[in-house]
Amino acid sequence: MTSGVAAQDQHQSDLHDTLMCQIDHIALHPYGLFGYGWALDKAGTISHATLELKYADGRIESVDVSTGRVREEVAIVFPHHAQAGQSGFMLMAGWSGVPPENADLVFQLTDGRVVRNDLHTAISQAAPRAGVAESRYLLRRAWGYVRRGKLTQLVQKAIRYGKSNPRLGEPDDPSVSQRVRGKHCRLVIDHSMGGGANLFRERLVKQWVEAGDTVVLLSFKVASMEPFIEVRDGAGSFASALQPLESLIALLKPAKSVRLFFNCAVSFPNPALIQQLVLNVKARYKSELIVAMHDYFLVCPSNFLLDSTGVYCGVPSISQCESCLPYHGDGFVSLTGERSITNWRSVWGDLFNAADEIRCFSDSTRRLLGRAYPEVAARATLIPHEVPPLRTVRNSRAEEPVLTIGVIGSISHHKGAGVVADLAKAIAASGAGVRIVVVGSVDAWCPPEVVTQTGPYKQDDLPKIIEKHKINIALLPSICPETFSFVAHEIISMNLPMICLDLGAQADIVRSQPSGHVSARQDGPGLLEEIIAFDRSMHPLTMKVIS
Repeated sequence: MTSGVAAQDQHQSDLHDTLMCQIDHIALHPYGLFGYGWALDKAGTISHATLELKYADGRIESVDVSTGRVREEVAIVFPHHAQAGQSGFMLMAGWSGVPPENADLVFQLTDGRVVRNDLHTAISQAAPRAGVAESRYLLRRAWGYVRRGKLTQLVQKAIRYGKSNPRLGEPDDPSVSQRVRGKHCRLVIDHSMGGGANLFRERLVKQWVEAGDTVVLLSFKVASMEPFIEVRDGAGSFASALQPLESLIALLKPAKSVRLFFNCAVSFPNPALIQQLVLNVKARYKSELIVAMHDYFLVCPSNFLLDSTGVYCGVPSISQCESCLPYHGDGFVSLTGERSITNWRSVWGDLFNAADEIRCFSDSTRRLLGRAYPEVAARATLIPHEVPPLRTVRNSRAEEPVLTIGVIGSISHHKGAGVVADLAKAIAASGAGVRIVVVGSVDAWCPPEVVTQTGPYKQDDLPKIIEKHKINIALLPSICPETFSFVAHEIISMNLPMICLDLGAQADIVRSQPSGHVSARQDGPGLLEEIIAFDRSMHPLTMKVIS
């Protein structure tokens, strides 16, 4: 292992003559674990990775590991390995009761090999080393960006990371109670993983603080697996670790009033505890409760409605859900510790029943909510997000022999990383005059001659980036139904043609646009044909027929 990547005290294993693996960080919680690292195979490609949890009763649970994540610094050390820049992985898992006795990281390789890595040592040393390991990992990632001259992207990533991972003070610091004393307080429950839900929450918090309220955010720091609260008011903000969760009830006691806003509970291990806390606060302080539907977490632990095979399920019958959930391999599903859809909907049905308002941001969300909770959907409100418009872009398609497809955002599995990779491979195989520019990043290896990744970006810079890369059509590759698509509305404001899969709010928006197309195909060759046909319908004679 090259010393420039592997710190001396990092966990390393010579798993096989050709496979290299490094665990950068593991954090533990009474109900789960989280970690990340990187892995490369010199002789081939890693096709899949799982985390196998072994319990005392002989039970073995397999949880999918997210692979294909960007690792700039690994690419520097292994410049001749095509997959080095996408060699990162992230693992997470949870349990409802007694934790597993051991865990193995299992890699399946394209040549048929299966390689196992015992995580016992890494897990046993996780607690005291978590902060040190995380700091070293961040320094190595930063150095990777510096070495490649991507200083702007580094700064933007650092800002976003800082917002999602505030520095925590001592638990139950007295200043928390002091700052809510005599104030109208807003208690917000939300994750801290970025995206549209966090953007929406930040806008609300800003409005509330400007109106004189004190906001208490209850969130979860996945990197260290710890719940925390962040208090914000006109004087600034203060963040503190929170153990146990029930202590928050006492911290709110000095407040003049408490109003609850349930934004999202994804990433909280055993989130049923959050439901109990919310209902207890509402009862204790006679609080108004608003529940926002930013995803489908309250419908199913698989919050993007992807079933155990990774395909959109459409909210089927209870019997189908009960046969799917026990075998679901998603890490976020595992983190909930719940494998019964009946139990799950009983817990969150009680929250819905206690809510004063259930807020949906698209009619598509309200329709899907109705499949699981008909009475809840009937009283849900529909309040679409406000999206600041961007300027119109110049589309140079008529002047360009090559069609450039733009994919905007951090494209993870549910956002369509596999769709982008399959499309790119189809383009490479066909020799079509098409290329892809990912304005952001994609968690999958793609042919570099077809796909360019720009890295992090600022929202206001989107038009400039679109024009710089001569993007002609925007693709929304999500394989799950969006509850609201900020990106789709930004694309409309830029007057850029767009295409998406036939799912959720994004399909409703795209279908309503004269320069939009909803694809019935998501396989690489089929999607490529649809994109070419769509482009030709707008710009006749600009595209050659694929042989």
